[in-house]
Parts: sequence; C-alpha cells; structure tokens
Amino acid sequence: MSKVGVINGDAVGNKIKFTPEGGLAVKLINKTGAASVKGTLVTLDDGVDSAFDTLEADGFDCVGAVYDDGVADGSECWVVIQGIAEVLLQDSTAATRDYWVRTSETVAGRADATNSAPAGGTIGALEDHMTEIGHALENKSSGTDVLCKIMMHFN
Repeated sequence: MSKVGVINGDAVGNKIKFTPEGGLAVKLINKTGAASVKGTLVTLDDGVDSAFDTLEADGFDCVGAVYDDGVADGSECWVVIQGIAEVLLQDSTAATRDYWVRTSETVAGRADATNSAPAGGTIGALEDHMTEIGHALENKSSGTDVLCKIMMHFN
C-alpha cells in the first residue's frame, strides 16, 4: 500500500499528487522520444504500459499535460490529468480568460484557446467538442512557447 504525505506543500503519493497550482497529477513514463516539455498535451502510449506520448494535432485522446520539464525519454514524469494545468499554446496564438480550450488542429502537443465556445449544430461540431481540454483561466498574449493556465477537463 502506498502512503500519501506532504512534501514542499504538495500532497504526494508514489504515483499521484496535487500540484501547488491546483492540478491532480500522476506519474507516467515519458515515451515521446525526447526530454519532456512542460505543458505538452499527451495521450497514452500504445506500446508501453503506463506511458505517454505527444498527442497528435487535432487529437481526440488527450489524457493530460506534462508537468515536469526536462525528464528523459523512458523515465517517470508527472502529468496533470485534472484541475488547473499549464498548457502550451499553439505558437502565435493568444488566450482569453474563460474561452473554450481544445487541442491544436495543426500542431502536435499544443492547445488552441482562441474560441469563445465550440462550434455548434452539426455532427462535425460534435466531433470538435470531443477535442476539448478545458477553459482558459487567464489572458495570454501570443508568442512562442507560451504557457497558459486552464481548468482542465475532458469530454
């Protein structure tokens, strides 16, 4: 049985913790093929148990956002799966507080926070809604490798 304790203000277990930002994170194995990058959107790896890979562009199977920066491929890494998470925005796009956030349609592992709400009324729009990862908690200017806090949840 694993025990939960408090380390540096975080409630921590062997494989689960609450982050200081307010997210629920779990440890998974980085199988992206490179060192982890904080805020990258990820999916479960289909070749290794308890592992993650970078989510493809316009992906439907996002399970979280990388919490730790610089963790080597093949090593355990914290991934935020619920609550407040920092996600990497698609370069040259901004975020508006309270906007709907989805996976980027064009860039693997990135988020798009440029829509006030999902499109509605068609089957295609329903599929788009399945790319939702949450709602923006802050305004962010466009730039390169911008992290944005979101309230993460999945449909």
